[in-house]
Amino acid sequence: MKNNDSVHHQLQTEYKREEKLLLTLLERGSELEKVTNEKKSNEKERNRLKRRYMSLRKYRLWAFTWVERKLFSFIRTSKERFQSFVLKTDHKALLEQNKQLSEKQARLEKELEIAHQQLRNEIKQAGSQIVDWQELNEGQLHHSLQMIKEDGDMLGYLQDLIKKRTIHDNNYRSALKYAAILYSNDKKAAKHKIYQTLLEGLKIEEIPEILIRSRSDQKEDTISLKPIASFSASLTMQARIRQLESFKPEWEVDDKATAYTFIDELGIRRPWVSEEEFSFTQVPEKEGIVIKPVIGAGSRGVYIIFDMNRIQDVKRSRILSSWDDFKASMQEDLNRGLVSDDQWVAEELLYENNENQTPARDIKFYCFYGKVGLILEIRRFPEVAYCWWTPDGERVRTGKYEGKLFEGDGVSQDQAELAAFISSEIPAPFMRIDFLKTEEGLVFGEFAPKPGNYDEFDRHTDCALGNEFLEAQGRLLTDLLKGKTFDHFKTSLKSAGRSNR
Repeated sequence: MKNNDSVHHQLQTEYKREEKLLLTLLERGSELEKVTNEKKSNEKERNRLKRRYMSLRKYRLWAFTWVERKLFSFIRTSKERFQSFVLKTDHKALLEQNKQLSEKQARLEKELEIAHQQLRNEIKQAGSQIVDWQELNEGQLHHSLQMIKEDGDMLGYLQDLIKKRTIHDNNYRSALKYAAILYSNDKKAAKHKIYQTLLEGLKIEEIPEILIRSRSDQKEDTISLKPIASFSASLTMQARIRQLESFKPEWEVDDKATAYTFIDELGIRRPWVSEEEFSFTQVPEKEGIVIKPVIGAGSRGVYIIFDMNRIQDVKRSRILSSWDDFKASMQEDLNRGLVSDDQWVAEELLYENNENQTPARDIKFYCFYGKVGLILEIRRFPEVAYCWWTPDGERVRTGKYEGKLFEGDGVSQDQAELAAFISSEIPAPFMRIDFLKTEEGLVFGEFAPKPGNYDEFDRHTDCALGNEFLEAQGRLLTDLLKGKTFDHFKTSLKSAGRSNR
């Protein structure tokens, strides 16, 4: 362990040294460019003077025309004095006219300055819109938008805000692109340092071709594009693909019945679930079950019925003390749109600790075709809390649930490998696979091809998962080209009557 720490320290020291050298290289490069430009300017002036000197030498007659030039100068001066004498009578009139013109010019200059000031104020006001938004906290932002909605001005306001943001973004993008052009012919080390820095300020669609341009087939001739990968962008594009193509393998197992058929095909334990769906008025009065909406996400509409007088509303982290309160809460879910359809199912209640009747924790694996990229552990009792894990068993922060974190227990290597195996049987680059952690081990819960609020990860996590997504796409394509048939997946679709899709 000490050796690893020592190596890590040495690598960090070497990295800092390399960063310092690159900064020095950039500074020296700027100084060299400045000196070079000055040298070019001096050389240009020297050549001009040399040409002038040679021109004067060529016409040696210039040296012998001194008398004539003096005579012409005397005549010109005398003529000007004579004209001045003749025009002296109009001198006062000219002075008065000049005074009037000067006053008019001063007035116009003042009006111009006022116009410029008004323009500057308008530009400042337009630009400050974005700054004002940046200075507001989340609560103030929500309040501002709520007021705009109540006034009925939301559409116009959004159009204006988007227009201003577009101008703002275009200016930044133009400046960053020009910075890339300025360094396009510099030495590779300096150029790559500038380009890597530029990548931090650009979205995927904003990256100019010059940043990824290569003069050879060598990888080292181009900068790494690893920082631009985005999990959020990948899932959003998948949603667009789904709009274009009705059949998406990952969404087939989003259906609960199909998912259970697939899991049964793989021989993995799952909870029993009621065969028939029911409305909230027909919920079976039975203890030791979980009530869930057929279509739902994020624990909305999920209730744990310990007994008739102790029912947990999972989403709101509250205990309902009567059956009437439970039914009223379900009605509220429907009225508020938390649950879209009045269709529910009953599911087996599993415990983390059977003796204490502690509800099983959720273990959610973010899987990328045969590989686990991230793990989320959720404790739902006495209140909801979250713990993020790397596949190697290290606790991490991801930017999500920052105010509700706890120190979880994690998962075993075998459990992570089980999730990875399941994902390798689904022909899709990403799938979140959810389990319940019981005394007997993991029990399958559901598939989530599009996790709720997937856009809330911090930049580091979003980038890391984005690269996992891209690598998974490559592995999947390779397996398909090699003839992998995904028999378990196809069989489950056929059994569920979805094979014709």
